[in-house]
Amino acid sequence: MKKILMISAVVASVFAADYQIGAGFGRNGVSNSSIKNYNFGNIRIGKYLPHNHILRLEAERSTSIKTGTENTSLNRVLLNVEHDFDFGSKFVPYAFIGGGYQWVKGAYDNAAVADLGLGAKYDITDMFNVFVEARGMRDFHNNDNHYGLIGGIGFDFGGEKQAPAPVVTPKPVKKVIDTDGDGVPDSLDKCPNTPAGVKVDKNGCAIDSDNDGVPNYLDKCPNTPAGVKVDKNGCAVDSDNDGVADYLDKCPNTPKGMKVDKNGCAISFNFGVTFDNNSAKIKADFMPKIKEFADFLKAHPSVKAQIQGYTDNKGKSTYNILLSQKRAKAVYEALIKLGVNKNQLSWAGFGPKNPIASNATKEGRAQNRRVVAKLNY
Repeated sequence: MKKILMISAVVASVFAADYQIGAGFGRNGVSNSSIKNYNFGNIRIGKYLPHNHILRLEAERSTSIKTGTENTSLNRVLLNVEHDFDFGSKFVPYAFIGGGYQWVKGAYDNAAVADLGLGAKYDITDMFNVFVEARGMRDFHNNDNHYGLIGGIGFDFGGEKQAPAPVVTPKPVKKVIDTDGDGVPDSLDKCPNTPAGVKVDKNGCAIDSDNDGVPNYLDKCPNTPAGVKVDKNGCAVDSDNDGVADYLDKCPNTPKGMKVDKNGCAISFNFGVTFDNNSAKIKADFMPKIKEFADFLKAHPSVKAQIQGYTDNKGKSTYNILLSQKRAKAVYEALIKLGVNKNQLSWAGFGPKNPIASNATKEGRAQNRRVVAKLNY
């Protein structure tokens, strides 16, 4: 034990400031049946390190241990690193790991050891605390394990813990005004009156992650590609409302009512023209829609269209096909009169095929008596 105390005294000279000392008493259980469970005393000195770490030097001595026909005792020195989980309260849990060496008097052998454990301490005052810890230890030479509990007291000394707090005359604090409560004072806020709860940058302006000019909290289409023109909702502009944004639309200015592909190019157009029963005459009300399509074809001379006529399912099939052809040709001729190049046009009748509504009702049959355009490029 004198040897242990001398080593402890030498090492203590390194711990010049911000250190702790402690003493405790515990009991170890041993997995090897050649040595019985035993009580022991523990003294320790620790140096405070950054980031809530403590370097602990510990010395232990056991009581007399029964080992068959003779008594055994052991002295042990350990060097452990402790990490405190300091949550700002008086109760501080911690973990530690380390190793050391033990000298044995009796049947048991000297051995290097490694240990680890968990503990907790409670600060009764700024300097005085009580602790308890559970420990597991591996004895490498005797090939067994020691499991123990230790309880004790500790004292903190040195450094800033004992230095009296300097008397400082507080300077007047200038009141910082932040009218919109976004964390940026008015003197630096380039975007005052930001709505409550909106995330802002260092200038107090609402974050706009995709830099489209619409802040995140208003942006319904985040991650718009750079340089793309957007609307007030932060979504890419779709001028012809065909469902394909302008920056992807290879066929801009598609007339309303056209069905388009992924490139925004029309694949079909519904004139919205319907006919009276057994009639192929175009009503005057539908001519503006036909003119709209004519203007589109004249503006896109590379586009070709097949004008397709349909009927409901009433009557004979041969008659309905003939009637659908007449309806398609009527729209075809109307387009040519409006100036469309005949090379862009063809026509065909399909009778009652491909109905878009039920032929079981009067309204459905009226919808099926129609003309549409099928486009290709």
